[in-house]
Amino acid sequence: MDRSYLFVFAHPDDDVFINGTIQRLLYEGAEVNCVWLTSGGYMGGALKREKELFASAEILGLRRSSIRLLRLPDLGLIHNMDSCIRTLVRICETVNPQNVYVTAFEGGHPDHDCANFVVYEARRLSGMVFNILEFPLYNGAGTFLKWRWQINAFPNDEGIPSQIPLTSAEVAIKHRTMRTYSSQWMYMIPARLACVKEKMLKLGEPQRICPDQRDHTIRPHSGNLNYERWFNSFMRIKFNDYRDAINKFRLSPNSRLG
Repeated sequence: MDRSYLFVFAHPDDDVFINGTIQRLLYEGAEVNCVWLTSGGYMGGALKREKELFASAEILGLRRSSIRLLRLPDLGLIHNMDSCIRTLVRICETVNPQNVYVTAFEGGHPDHDCANFVVYEARRLSGMVFNILEFPLYNGAGTFLKWRWQINAFPNDEGIPSQIPLTSAEVAIKHRTMRTYSSQWMYMIPARLACVKEKMLKLGEPQRICPDQRDHTIRPHSGNLNYERWFNSFMRIKFNDYRDAINKFRLSPNSRLG
């Protein structure tokens, strides 16, 4: 098996959606490194969320030396793509991953979509060869009866999907880590409901290998993106803002190879 893995998260608590896979890899002896791009402090409480992160990581068995916190502004990654990509390039060159997991490009949260883009750019700029795999959190491509809300499922059929069933022990630890993120209880409740034991034992955590090339300036699905919906108006970010940030980066000197 490929022995070096890097997980890239936008915020503390994104990890609960894929930490069954992290557990499995650690148990198998793989080298696992994790990067959190922000501390999730848009509404305050960044230090508390970092403490929750470290508590969750300890439950998983992650070493402190394998954890990196970039502490970029929460809901501000579209304005910090240059520095984020440059830092991620250095991290990739240091840990030399064969596989990089990242939050899905799904229109759920602008920071999640940014994380997906910066991983692609870090691979391109570093000239390294590694697989990019993504995992879903939430998006607005669900059914009408659920207010178009969809958790732990992809909004489209792009890429190569797979699901690896978890063991009872892995599910138990997954649910335990969810409880450590007490400051995010309003998000952890639906996350927990979407990750019931029976479903995790049968289907596991959805993940997929991303296509080699992806146009991040095209909306990830045809419906309303989650962060453009009225109840998320506090984010003040539209997909056009995301697209403009990508185009701005591509026109900058930092986007060029060499």
